[in-house]
Amino acid sequence: MPPENRNGMDHSGTDHPLPEDRTSPDPAIPTSLRERKKARTRSALIDVSQRLFAERGYNGTTLEEISAEVEITTQTLLRYFDSKAQLALAPVTAHGAGLQSLLEDPNRSSDTLAIWRDFLTLESGEGTSPSSPTTAGYFRNLREFRKWMDEDPVLVAMGADIERRLREMLSTALAADCGAESDDLHSILLAAVLVAGRTAVWDRWLAGEADPDSLLEDHMAVVDYATKNMPRTNMAHRNTVDRPRDSDSGVQPLTNAEVRAD
Repeated sequence: MPPENRNGMDHSGTDHPLPEDRTSPDPAIPTSLRERKKARTRSALIDVSQRLFAERGYNGTTLEEISAEVEITTQTLLRYFDSKAQLALAPVTAHGAGLQSLLEDPNRSSDTLAIWRDFLTLESGEGTSPSSPTTAGYFRNLREFRKWMDEDPVLVAMGADIERRLREMLSTALAADCGAESDDLHSILLAAVLVAGRTAVWDRWLAGEADPDSLLEDHMAVVDYATKNMPRTNMAHRNTVDRPRDSDSGVQPLTNAEVRAD
């Protein structure tokens, strides 16, 4: 799935949108010279690997070639990434980490669906108008990603795990929005539909089966469809969190008594 965005995200693995008014240092931002050097090396490895993957293909690129261009040893590369597959998927995992930091922020003022819509808006913008050569190369790679997946079972497993973790973080946040337990069934099902819908929209767009200019519109249509057709009940729930909501998301979780009554 799509990588870093233009709202403060980079390739370093510490990427998340940064608040405009920062009053104290962010612990996720490298501060020492050694940490900054490591962050630059990590970023260079991702930049170079994405370019080489775009030029030569995944199987046609070796860790030795990537290391040589970054001017480090392969052994050093493996201190940053355990495998070529992990390096290939680094933009995806970094993007997911940015979303996770937003969803798990205890002081966030937006509800989960609003954050999800922003997430889709940002990555759609990167898909249609990449903000860097690395991002452009990444999207070129995505068009060949199915072939890579078919040829490498490690990529298949890692890709499935990324989708699973995305569903889990989204369902946990949806449940928290309305004061439900993390295993709330409605939240789990809604998250599954949202993540599957996102994947389907990207697959159609990358395959050229959709209007190139309709990427964001299609993503928003999935969210609208899911929230409209999977509403919660309007029965009161005493543990509801008083937090702004997406207007289409419905309101309350099913209580155990309501489930048994159904």
